[in-house]
Amino acid sequence: MSRKNPLTETETPVKETPYSSGEWKVVECQETGMVFLQNPPDYSQLVDQFAWEKTYEEESARRRKEEPVLAFASNVSKTMRRNLQKRERIEKVVHKVLSRIVKEGVLDDGVSMVDVGCGTGEKLVRISSFILEQQGVAVRPLGVEISAQLAKETNERLVELGGRCIHSNAVEGVESLEDASVDLVIFCSYLEHEVEPMAVLRAVSRKLRKGGYVIIKVPNYGCWNRHFRQKRWCGFRYPDHVNYFTPNTLTRMIETSGLKLWKMNFYDRLPTNDNVWAIARR
Repeated sequence: MSRKNPLTETETPVKETPYSSGEWKVVECQETGMVFLQNPPDYSQLVDQFAWEKTYEEESARRRKEEPVLAFASNVSKTMRRNLQKRERIEKVVHKVLSRIVKEGVLDDGVSMVDVGCGTGEKLVRISSFILEQQGVAVRPLGVEISAQLAKETNERLVELGGRCIHSNAVEGVESLEDASVDLVIFCSYLEHEVEPMAVLRAVSRKLRKGGYVIIKVPNYGCWNRHFRQKRWCGFRYPDHVNYFTPNTLTRMIETSGLKLWKMNFYDRLPTNDNVWAIARR
């Protein structure tokens, strides 16, 4: 499968980067600067063969074997950060956005929140419980997950909260929702996995209520750590990371899709960060 530029959805001149690995070719568009995997696996392979839970564990095992000291230090750092912060950044950002939605008074029957690439659904469960406890607002959690096993397990969790998990690729899963029915969509470490990111964002734009929000977190290809670590950079995952965004290419994709970039902190634009965060609105 030879792929078009996901930013323009057309054939554009590309050059191969030094970050290709084996059969997987990572290329950069010479016109837009968009970096992407030119020959990604088929969706059918992502359901099982390259399912997230498998590739994540394989990559973690590889790093523990090849760089045991660094892997240990990274795990300790993450554990300490979680303990000190009490909540992950995604939960804090969602809380702020939902607080704004409540203040804007656009809620009729609680909040409809969709997590695309929801994995185990733990994030949705934690956020839903926290918002109900802190603000007294009921959250209807909806997940979209391509991994058959994860979707089954997550659906059992979300049904108990009045939600559900859709086993589907992102485009079809989002399209199955009613138009203008969603308050908030989360893409937390997902768009880098999506072969058709523009199509997904366009679908989300149609499903959001007017003024609805989208929270996006992706690896920052423009970070200094990528230059330093090269192929060992944490943002590279073969073959399930198929898009490599910078703050500029992510902004362009958001605005081309019909959404509006609402917030991207100055801090998040810096090359000192391994990730880029953005909030968009309909």
